[in-house]
Amino acid sequence: MPLSERVTVLGNHFINLFLVAGDKETALFETGISGITDAVISQLEALGVTPDYLILSHPHSDHATGLPGLMARFPDAVVLAGAGAREFITHPRAGLLMLAEDAFMSKGLLHWGITPGRPPIDTVPDLSNARIVKEATILDLGGITLDLTPVSGHSPGNIIASIQDIVFCSDSLGFHFPGRGFWPLFFTGAKAYLSTLAYIQNLAPAIICPAHLGPLKNETAAQGIQAAIEATHSFINRVTRTRLSDQELFAQLLEESYRDEFTLYTKENIANCNQLLVKRARQFAS
Repeated sequence: MPLSERVTVLGNHFINLFLVAGDKETALFETGISGITDAVISQLEALGVTPDYLILSHPHSDHATGLPGLMARFPDAVVLAGAGAREFITHPRAGLLMLAEDAFMSKGLLHWGITPGRPPIDTVPDLSNARIVKEATILDLGGITLDLTPVSGHSPGNIIASIQDIVFCSDSLGFHFPGRGFWPLFFTGAKAYLSTLAYIQNLAPAIICPAHLGPLKNETAAQGIQAAIEATHSFINRVTRTRLSDQELFAQLLEESYRDEFTLYTKENIANCNQLLVKRARQFAS
């Protein structure tokens, strides 16, 4: 889907990747999951594009497990990843969970009528030769620059990107349920997450591009950013003011969140994410 003269949305409804085309070079922001890799390659080939850069927004399974297939198809592309992404992926527990989640998501695609193009990955992505983005970085693609900015709050090794008035925010706004707002995702810290949200809001983008379920344009972009901020504060207030036991709270959160597009992930994963959010909310308030 063309988003602007320079930007095209690839992938599908659930997993969005963003192709940024300059006059001389192109960059693919997000790498998706293994199950959509062949579809993305077909999309790139249909456009006649060989990406010069493959940019890992952050090392969670639904953003990183498509990378090995893309690297194999485009071996000359420079892989860019945030500081901490390599260490996260190579952690034994994180690696095992990544493989299990990728396999589950491939099956989940079938449930939604999307046939995976290849089997799930059996080894974690190799970032040993990736160029690490440790600070704000500008990629000159020819006639246009793509600005890469390390951010925090959601994940180690988290990068967002911007071009003109478009911001590729990955999961930094949370998970967007169209028509139902955002589920916050401040896994590494609520304070840093809110700072990232404020940074994105100050950019005042005309288009905001989460990694899932499509971009938000014009007034809906500003509304979406504000909704993400409000959802974060609302979650923190809910956790710190609840009279429920932890068991009751976790069960309530899982019932509310594990539905619609979130069922592409394992229930265990979403349950663990909610428990981590509760922990971070309490740390923020203490």
